[in-house]
Amino acid sequence: MARYLLLLTVLLLQPLSASASPWSWFHADLKRIEKEKEALKNSLEKTTKLPAPQSIERVGFHSGFAQQKDTVRWVQLDLGKEQDLSSIVVVPSFFGNEEAYGFPQRFRVDASNDPAFEDSITLLDHTAMDYQPTLAPLFIKTGTLQVRFIRFTATKLRASSNGRSFFFSLGELLVFSQHSNTAARTSLTSSLAVESPPTWSTQNLVDGTSALGIATSPSTIKSNGWHGGISNTQNKLQWVQVDLGSSQALQEVRLIPAHPPDFADRTGFGFPIRFKVEAAEEATFKEPKVIIDATAHDFSNPGDNPVPLPTMGIKSRYIRVTATKLWERSGDYVFALGELQVIGEGKNLAQGGSVTSFDSTLTALWKPEFLVDGLAPSGVLVEWESWLNLLARRHDLDQAWQSLATEETVALHVAQRRAMGWATGGGIALAAAFIVSLQRNRQKRRREIEALRESIARDLHDEVGSHLGSISLASELALHSGTSPEEARNSLDEIHRMSRQAAESMRGIVWLIREGGEPSLDRLIQALRESATAQLKSIRWDLCTQDNAPNVSASLDFHRHVFLFFKEAIHNVIRHAQATSVEITAYWTTEQFQLTITDNGQGFDPTKSSDGSGLKNLKYRAATLDGQIEICSVPNQGTTIKLTAPLL
Repeated sequence: MARYLLLLTVLLLQPLSASASPWSWFHADLKRIEKEKEALKNSLEKTTKLPAPQSIERVGFHSGFAQQKDTVRWVQLDLGKEQDLSSIVVVPSFFGNEEAYGFPQRFRVDASNDPAFEDSITLLDHTAMDYQPTLAPLFIKTGTLQVRFIRFTATKLRASSNGRSFFFSLGELLVFSQHSNTAARTSLTSSLAVESPPTWSTQNLVDGTSALGIATSPSTIKSNGWHGGISNTQNKLQWVQVDLGSSQALQEVRLIPAHPPDFADRTGFGFPIRFKVEAAEEATFKEPKVIIDATAHDFSNPGDNPVPLPTMGIKSRYIRVTATKLWERSGDYVFALGELQVIGEGKNLAQGGSVTSFDSTLTALWKPEFLVDGLAPSGVLVEWESWLNLLARRHDLDQAWQSLATEETVALHVAQRRAMGWATGGGIALAAAFIVSLQRNRQKRRREIEALRESIARDLHDEVGSHLGSISLASELALHSGTSPEEARNSLDEIHRMSRQAAESMRGIVWLIREGGEPSLDRLIQALRESATAQLKSIRWDLCTQDNAPNVSASLDFHRHVFLFFKEAIHNVIRHAQATSVEITAYWTTEQFQLTITDNGQGFDPTKSSDGSGLKNLKYRAATLDGQIEICSVPNQGTTIKLTAPLL
C-alpha cells in the first residue's frame, strides 16, 4: 500500500497536461488517445499546412440578410453545359482578419442538370449538425458525375455583428474537370445577394481569388518570372506569348502574378490593368481566338492569386497575353507575370515552352524562360485541385487533433479524480465497480455497434446493391442489345427509376446511421414523411398522427425495421397499386405502435400466392418486431396494410 500511495503522490503532483501514460492506470482510454495523437502528429507533419491568409480586395459572395437564422439562402452556378466533374471545392471567405467569415453553420451542396433543382443529387449534406469552419477549403469528390448546375444552400445562417440579422458568405467556388477549374467566370444566380463591389459581388465567387493564394510547395530555386520593358507611359502596348509546340485542345489558361522579393509589400507586381488573352495556330496571330478581352475596363489586381480563364476546348498552338494599360511601379510602368500555365488533358502544356515577347527586361531572376519554368515566387507550382484536397485533409486532421485533445483533457480529469478517490482508501470498492461497469457498458455498446453495422451492411446489400445490380443489367442491355430508340428510352427510364430508388434507400440508411441511442418516435415520423416525399412524387398522400401523442422513445433497431417496413409498403404501392391517393396514419401509446397504409389502387387477392418478395418482406419485418400484420385488399377497391408492434 505504501508503494501505491507514493505513486499516487507523484502523479497528483504532476500538472494535468503531463504525459497521459501514467494516468492510463486509472483510465484505459488514455493509452488509445495517446497512440492516436502520435499517429495524427505524424500525419500532420507530412500534410500541407494552411497558408497564412492574405487580405484581398475581392473577398467573395455575400448573401442577402435575413431576420431568422434558419432562413434558406442559396447561390448556384451554371457551367454552360453538362460536364464530367472530378471535384467541387468551397473556400471560406477572409474579411476583417476573420477567417471563415460568415460561413454558414449548416448547409448542403447539390448538383443537377435542371436549373430549378427539382431533380438533383446531394453531394454534401451538413444540415443536421453545426459545422465548425476554418479557412481550409471543403473538398467534395464527385466521382463520375456529369452535371451543369451546382448549388450551395445555407440552411442555418451566421449572425451579423449586430446580432439582429443573419447571412452567409463564401470566398470561392471551384469545380474541377481534368484539373481545370470549369467554374471560372461562369454565370451565377442566387436567392438574394449583397452587391457591393469590389469587396462583395456574386461574380467574385468564380474569379479564382481567395485568401488561400497560389498553389505552391516550398523550393530553394528562385525565379521571378517574365518582365517586359520599362515604359514612361502607361498606355504602351506590350505582349508576351508561348509556343506549345503543336496545336492542342485547351481547357484553361492561368495567369500567375509576379511578386518579387524586392517588392515584398506589393502583390500582383506588374499585372496589367487592361489586357487581352488570345490563342492562335500561327505565331503572327493573324486570326486570333479571344479568350478574354479586358481592354475596355480596368481589371482588379489579383494579388497573390491565379487568374483562371476558361478556353472552352479550343485548339491552338500559341497563347499570347497583350497588355494595353501597364501597372505603375515607381514613377514608371511595367508588365510582368510570374508564370503562364495552359491546362489541357489534365496537365500544364505550357511548361518548358518557347517564349517570345515584344520586349523584355533581363536580370538573374527575370527571364523569358522563367515564365514557363513551373515556379512562382512562393515556390514550385503544384496541381491546384490536389493542393486544395491536401488543405482540406489538413482541416480534417486538425479537427481530429482538437477532438482528441478535448477527449484527453476530460479523460485526465477523470483519471485524477479516480486516483484521488483511491488514495483516500474509501473509494476503492466504488472505483472497482465503476471500472467493471464501464467495461461492461463498453462491451455492450461494442456489441450493439457491431449488430448495427451488420444490419446496415445487409441493408446496403439488399436495398442499394439490388438497385445497382438492376441498373447495371438494364444499362448493359441498353448498350449491347441493339434495341430500338423507343426500347432504349424505356431502358433509360427504368435506369432512372431504379437510381432514384437507390438514392432514396441510401438516404434512409444514412438517416439510420446518424441516429444514436434511443430516438423518439417523432424522429421516426419525420423520417417517414421525408421518405414519402421522396417516393410518392406523383401520388397524392397524407400522413397523420394522433393529437397529443406521448413522448416515447424506442430502440434504434425498432426504428430501422419500422422504417424499412414503411419503405417496402410504399414501394409496393408505387410498383403495383396504380393508386392516385395514399393515406398513412401512425398511432402509438407508451407500449404499442400502429402504422396503417391505405391506397385507392387496383387491389389484389391476398389469398393467392405471389411471385414477388414484397409481402414476404413485410411479414418478415413484422415478425422481427414481434408484431402483427393485417392485409385487407379487394380487387379494384384498394389495399390497407396495418402493422401493430410492441415498443422495443
